[in-house]
Amino acid sequence: MNKQKFEYFLNAIHYGFWLKERTFNKGVRKIVDILFYPIPKLLLTKNMKKRYYENTEKSQPQINDFFYNKKKGLCIRLAHHNFGAFYSIYTCILPFVLEALYIKFNGEINSFVILIIFAIPAGICYIPAYKAVFSNDKYLQYFKQFEKEDEHWHKKWKRITTAFILGAIASIIFGVYLCFTILDVKVQFPWM
Repeated sequence: MNKQKFEYFLNAIHYGFWLKERTFNKGVRKIVDILFYPIPKLLLTKNMKKRYYENTEKSQPQINDFFYNKKKGLCIRLAHHNFGAFYSIYTCILPFVLEALYIKFNGEINSFVILIIFAIPAGICYIPAYKAVFSNDKYLQYFKQFEKEDEHWHKKWKRITTAFILGAIASIIFGVYLCFTILDVKVQFPWM
């Protein structure tokens, strides 16, 4: 995979995370609005209600900026975090194997060594993603491009983003399985 395709792929995944965050946030805001709708209607006088609704309308642009600003809004910050977390999870297979080997041969668990075993591969593997998505806010250029795409493209990349998330979850489960296999630990689940 060449650098340009890798960059496109990661930015499209990041865009998918951002869309998921926006959708989730809008849903939560609708629920909160429904729950709080009766309060001003029942508790405020007519004059206070008028001022309340006027102030709510005036503050709406600032609220939207707080949540949906593509550079510093809450949704993009959560998308940055979730993208980084799920991307980093893919690196967990190697640390789980190294951790199991360390424990098997040393017979002890050293928290500092285990932290280093997880941090170094995650840090090293995160560098290309950081350069492809976050350096010089590259994602903003890609977002402009992705917003122009048709509905078919958006559906495709929503599915790919979901597959990316499920793949990360599967990789951590596989890493734990490998760790237990190397340590020769039998895990008995209650449903088995």
